Amino acid sequence: MDISTQNINANFKRNGSNSIFPNYCCFVITLKCIMKCKMCHIWRDSGNILNELTIQEWKDVVNSLKGFLDTKYDIILSGGEPLLKKDILGLVSYIAKSGYRASLETNSYLVDEELARAIQDSGLWRICISLDSLAEDTHDSLRGRKGSYGRVMRGIEYLNKFCPSVGINIQTTIMEQNLDELAKLAEWVASDERLDYVYFQAIVRPFGTPMDENWFKGDHYGFLWPSHTDKVNLAIEELIRIKENNPKIANTVAQFKAYKAYFKDPVNFGNNIKCTIGNRDININPCGDAYLCFSKDSIGNIKNRSIEEIWYSEKADKVRNEIIGCKKHCHFLLNCSFEKGDYF
Repeated sequence: MDISTQNINANFKRNGSNSIFPNYCCFVITLKCIMKCKMCHIWRDSGNILNELTIQEWKDVVNSLKGFLDTKYDIILSGGEPLLKKDILGLVSYIAKSGYRASLETNSYLVDEELARAIQDSGLWRICISLDSLAEDTHDSLRGRKGSYGRVMRGIEYLNKFCPSVGINIQTTIMEQNLDELAKLAEWVASDERLDYVYFQAIVRPFGTPMDENWFKGDHYGFLWPSHTDKVNLAIEELIRIKENNPKIANTVAQFKAYKAYFKDPVNFGNNIKCTIGNRDININPCGDAYLCFSKDSIGNIKNRSIEEIWYSEKADKVRNEIIGCKKHCHFLLNCSFEKGDYF
């Protein structure tokens, strides 16, 4: 999601004029998933998570936002597959009644008429559906489950019919396997009145795999990496052309240009990025551990402290300083946390 923010002074002061607030909060509800995606392996670890937060504990997290953040603030429910969490729509309703906007990321496999009606009643603001190709075999292969493409199309139809107040968005990962199909998908979204927008993300090291700066060269995951720079450049240039004529492409032109630089030189592209992620994002994993950046230590657990206390803690300030001085060629800034001002 392309979220614009104001420029923030890197010096952190709790009570001064430079006080900072997160722009959005991501609740990683569960690591459990129906799919076995090629670009995401967190489902492999789902059996090791024995102390996931309960829905009531997530509601307590929402309560801790009150008085700290204004309403109309975005809370993103992610996973794994968040729709696998029992009473997840009860949490959505609680978020909505608390004055915040709830978005939910899903593979759409579970969305049928009954669930679509319940989603409408829950007060969900928007739903983001993963779709990597309009070619059924390509999507099913990448998602590791036959029939997943059909479930996406079925889900869109049910959501359009029974959820008139819920925005429907598409999320697509740019990979070797779908380069020839990206423009077609973008034009489909642009012409389909049921859909609000499509957001493209560059393939990065698959989630849930060991840290490896050269992952894209390996035998395990390298097959996802575009093998020809010219080909991926042409595909992205075509997306830019479509973007210039249709606002339903959510990425900015600046982000697409950053993607081109990344695919040209995935190791050194980050030399031009100024990271301010520690001043704007907070992510909470299924066990309640809060992170500014998943490559750094947790800044606290919401079972013990409120989000406000964690956000303004000495540990958070320490991690922010580490982020400011970080020289890693980080891929996180490319996608959901991309800021036009970061890349210069």
